[in-house]
Amino acid sequence: MSLAESYHLETGRHLDVYGDIGELFGAITYGIRLNKNYAQGADGRLGNDHVEIKTITPFKSKDEVFVKVSGNFSKLLVVKINADFQVSSRMVARSRLPKTGKPLLR
Repeated sequence: MSLAESYHLETGRHLDVYGDIGELFGAITYGIRLNKNYAQGADGRLGNDHVEIKTITPFKSKDEVFVKVSGNFSKLLVVKINADFQVSSRMVARSRLPKTGKPLLR
């Protein structure tokens, strides 16, 4: 995280690492066992639950993520990295997400 912050301060640009940082945050903070990189399905497991991890990056203008409704997950972890490079998160059970007929849920 400190490298991403330093790079941004020096260049004004962002590294393409925030998704990985979000996944590592989930693994360290929640004990999620991550799946192999680029594996189909969810990003990891927490007990018997498949967990999808979405990261809100510091340069996004809105605090929202899009999730494929067809995805194989029972929990959604949203990790937010704010403009000051502080990290926060919220885990939501899929059953608490609104139902939709669309392919993506916002």
